[in-house]
Amino acid sequence: MSANNASGTDPNAASPPSASDRGHLPKQSMNRTPMYVAIIVIVVVIVGIVGAGAALGWFSKSTSNNNCPAGSGQTIDAAGSTLAQPLMTLWSSEYTCGQMSYNSVGSGAGVTDLTQKTVDFGASDAPLSSTQVSALPAGSTVLTIPELVAGVAIIYDVSGVAKGLNLSGAVLAGIYLGTITTWNDPAITALNPATKLPSANITVVERADSSGTTYVYTSWLSLENSTWKTKVGAGTTVTWPVGLKEPGSLGVAGTVKSTPNSIGYADVAYAITNDLAYAAVQNPASTYILPNETNIASAAAQAPSLPAANAEAGWDSVSLLNEPGSGTYPIATFSYVMVYSDLGAVYGSSESHPHAQGVVAFLWWAVTTGQSYSTGLSYVPLPPNIVSADETAISSVLYNGQTLTSH
Repeated sequence: MSANNASGTDPNAASPPSASDRGHLPKQSMNRTPMYVAIIVIVVVIVGIVGAGAALGWFSKSTSNNNCPAGSGQTIDAAGSTLAQPLMTLWSSEYTCGQMSYNSVGSGAGVTDLTQKTVDFGASDAPLSSTQVSALPAGSTVLTIPELVAGVAIIYDVSGVAKGLNLSGAVLAGIYLGTITTWNDPAITALNPATKLPSANITVVERADSSGTTYVYTSWLSLENSTWKTKVGAGTTVTWPVGLKEPGSLGVAGTVKSTPNSIGYADVAYAITNDLAYAAVQNPASTYILPNETNIASAAAQAPSLPAANAEAGWDSVSLLNEPGSGTYPIATFSYVMVYSDLGAVYGSSESHPHAQGVVAFLWWAVTTGQSYSTGLSYVPLPPNIVSADETAISSVLYNGQTLTSH
């Protein structure tokens, strides 16, 4: 270090920057504290807005993205018909304005659950009987609302016999009465002259539980055969003369599939999903018809006028069985949902106004938008006049006397 530079300053070093030059310093050397403070403030403001918006429902998917009605976001519990189960299951996954949980326990059990107020609605392929009406909570009224149209298929597993075996009401009554016991019985071979039928005994399979599908099938057999009508009759439960008894449509379909030379009955959807053969059934025009969406829709198009939804009588006369037309499937049916006409009055303090709104919102969706999911499962969308009647019924559901918003 020289004497002339006693201060230790390098004369060749660059001079410190002036105040006017400091704005051109590299960014990493700037003081970041003010910027950090600003960022934190912005984040806090955004979080506050999002939190307030969430609390107020600004960002609710069901209300902003799907045009859902008031009361959306509720969990709806239902139970009943196994015939309706495939569509109910699809509805539960497609409905975006809340959640719907369905327990496929059979029509009779679904009505019992509704009576005991453990579900928001029950589902049944049979209207309420007088006994079921009398068991309802005192002072209550139930609305009966068609939700879908389906066909009951006669399913079988016969060695070497493909789908399309011709069967009539008289022959089926004989099989279920136990008077026709082998597959090569003359009554069956006469309907199927080109089919080689085995001499094997017929294993008959039927529902063990209270079943709307049984109600439909036995009602049709009663129309077809006077002996059946007199000895057995129609009902959700009957005294079966012969056969193996299985719970649910899935139980019947599974047993038929696993039991050689067996016969049973179930919704068309179960026949298809279980890859079972099913019969061409003789209709009133003496045509043998394999059930499909077109010929089941033909029956639905001829649906009679419906009683009032809150009527306790008259629904047992509503039928899609044996509708006229050579191209009409003879064993077609409505399936129904049953819901109390005043949810608040029946369920009391356990029912909130938003939840009641959610129930009617789902029912409205099911009979309108939900019908578009029917065809993929071999159901038939409700005819327009039935949808209109359903809309009137659903719009009449109350909460402690107050009208609810359904859509």
